[in-house]
Amino acid sequence: MTEDEARKRQIHYPPVPNGIDYLRDVIDRLARSSGEPSERDLKYAVLHLQAAAEVLLKARLREEHWSLVISKAEKTNLKKFEKGEFESTTNTETVRRLVEVVGLDISVDDKKTLLDLATTRNQLQHWGITEEANAVLTRAADVLDFLIRFLDQHLLPHLDADDEEAVADDLEEIRTGLVRIESYVASRMERLKESDLKGHEGRTVHCPDCQQLALIVDGVTNSCRFCPRDWTDPLELASAYDNAFGYSPAPGDPYEETLVDCPDCETPTLVLEAETVASDGSRIPLCFNCAEVQNDLWECMRCGRLYNPTDEESICSDCFSDLG
Repeated sequence: MTEDEARKRQIHYPPVPNGIDYLRDVIDRLARSSGEPSERDLKYAVLHLQAAAEVLLKARLREEHWSLVISKAEKTNLKKFEKGEFESTTNTETVRRLVEVVGLDISVDDKKTLLDLATTRNQLQHWGITEEANAVLTRAADVLDFLIRFLDQHLLPHLDADDEEAVADDLEEIRTGLVRIESYVASRMERLKESDLKGHEGRTVHCPDCQQLALIVDGVTNSCRFCPRDWTDPLELASAYDNAFGYSPAPGDPYEETLVDCPDCETPTLVLEAETVASDGSRIPLCFNCAEVQNDLWECMRCGRLYNPTDEESICSDCFSDLG
């Protein structure tokens, strides 16, 4: 590198990419492929997670208006703000402004989670702490859960093309790393069971991508609440699910295939051996196109096709028509 090139080097971290970069470091530390995170990993994960939270929450305030980021707006101006010559809002005040000024819906539990992390960070940074590692890890997992939701809902949709390109690789690494953090998975799944997944137990299956029992089959978006990913092609989803979680038929099984035509919607999206939250470990026939559970399937004595009998007839309607 020449002297001129060295002088021209710059550090460029706009607010959202900056916050996402902190999150990337947190994931790198908590999702070690070599095993559980070390004490040092936990220490810096807490410090950088709190930094990410502050940057990302204030980025949303700034999107509303730059003055909302400043503790006392009457004591500054735009030029000072652009130079970074100001005192920003406290953690408590940041959350309050997001809720009461911007109008975002941040739950009481999420507020407590954010403020608890801030307290842990302050103790760790200024005084040092002695605490159970699992307690710190769980607290970090809860904040990760919130920040990923916050990014997806309130920041990523508003990024310009340059920033979107800048964070694409980091986001991919963050989402991939998340599923390797057991405490994060447990925390997020517990929340999802009591919110997004509640009432959908009969149609919730494992997601072929993240492997979590968090994909709601509705035949339209077929959305995994954990990844998050939408499977808008039911045939692609049914095939991916059957390949990931289907069983291999044993010799003598009545059906050689585990993915067949649905008798209701007549598409090859009926997974004969699907497992839902409601099935509690049992396997049931579920169509990934019309989202219907086919509990009363018969095999046509003439053509072998699966069908729903209306009056205990032994052949399907197509065969009845053929025999005409």
